[in-house]
Amino acid sequence: MKRYLIFVAMVASLLSASAQAEFIGELAFTPAGCEKTGLCIIKSDFRYKDPNGLEWLTKTGDKTDGASIPPWAQPFVGQPFEKQFLKAAVIHDHYCDRHVRPWRQTHRVFYDALVESGLDIAKAKLMYYAVYLGGPKWVELIPGKPCGGNCIFKYKNDALVGGPGSANVEMARASQYDDPNFIAELKEAENLIAASGNKISLDDLERRAKEKKPADFYYLHGDTAEIDGVIQ
Repeated sequence: MKRYLIFVAMVASLLSASAQAEFIGELAFTPAGCEKTGLCIIKSDFRYKDPNGLEWLTKTGDKTDGASIPPWAQPFVGQPFEKQFLKAAVIHDHYCDRHVRPWRQTHRVFYDALVESGLDIAKAKLMYYAVYLGGPKWVELIPGKPCGGNCIFKYKNDALVGGPGSANVEMARASQYDDPNFIAELKEAENLIAASGNKISLDDLERRAKEKKPADFYYLHGDTAEIDGVIQ
């Protein structure tokens, strides 16, 4: 009996943890009809609480083009203004623009929000793979080994935010959805997910992305990267 009660308590705990995920507030845009142009403004604060209880916020007055599905996703998800994609896209775009949290965490919450929106799991996994492979990436840079008394320590990269001595020095790369190989790879991944009976994990998809780009700077580093001298 005691073991049974412990089992029930564990199940209840897991169910409680998974039930934490939710959207908070109503996602609405202004001006009226802006969905047709993709030039929208968030009408009121809108939040997503992820399965770990962490909140993600897009605020009143934020500009967004997330009112429609980007062209690269339409063959896989559906036509523009698909409601099951919209909430996740707005939250994801907000944090991709601001780099408040690490890129891996930001892309993972996109998947969680898609699932919470009711999108089919197979499609949600494909969309996660898409942003993990071709989405924007950023990493905080930290000083490496001292370069000596006569060394000039400087940064040479247009993608850097901040500079030497600043509180936050970051290297970032914009999305690469226009890569000619991107759509072809998504189609292969879609077939792979289907062939697996939807059993392929997000970790499996992440490994596939890294296999496609084994020398990619952002896959080779975590949330921070040690730098030493000049970054080309």
